[in-house]
Amino acid sequence: MSKKSIGKRLSDFFLAPPEIDLEDLKELIGEDDPVLIKVPTISCTHKPRAWIDRNAFFRTILMLTTKRVLILKNSSRVNVLRDIELDTITNHKFASTKNKGLKLEIKTVDAEDVIMFHQQYKKEFEELSRKFEEVMKTTLELSIEERETFFCMYCGVKIPAASVFCSSCGKKVR
Repeated sequence: MSKKSIGKRLSDFFLAPPEIDLEDLKELIGEDDPVLIKVPTISCTHKPRAWIDRNAFFRTILMLTTKRVLILKNSSRVNVLRDIELDTITNHKFASTKNKGLKLEIKTVDAEDVIMFHQQYKKEFEELSRKFEEVMKTTLELSIEERETFFCMYCGVKIPAASVFCSSCGKKVR
């Protein structure tokens, strides 16, 4: 078998979108948290504060709901690898990589996740970016109304809910 055919088979394996059992999914997220978008990923690297808990997951799917980001394992059963509540996200960034891939970096108070996407999903990645920004804005507004403090989405510092600007980084938070 040639290197080219091996590369093609590996590419097909890693780029094939995972299939998810919709009944299991409804049970997991409930009726009040609709899925906004699903995008196949190449990998997700989870970097918590404790080095021993670090992990990398391959061939996953990212699901954005109105309340959280889910990273699901590619299997017929719903297997959640990461469940990141939107109101715990302190910073996020959409970017391109050196080798023309796409990535989303999500920081929470206690961890960082880097989710990689293949270039072939650029359209879905752009839609994810748009929807993610919308839902984060809504989440931030709700958290300000419900709480006395919240985390700055740019630097992660805890600030009073009435703040218009972050007292640490100076960026506008509302």
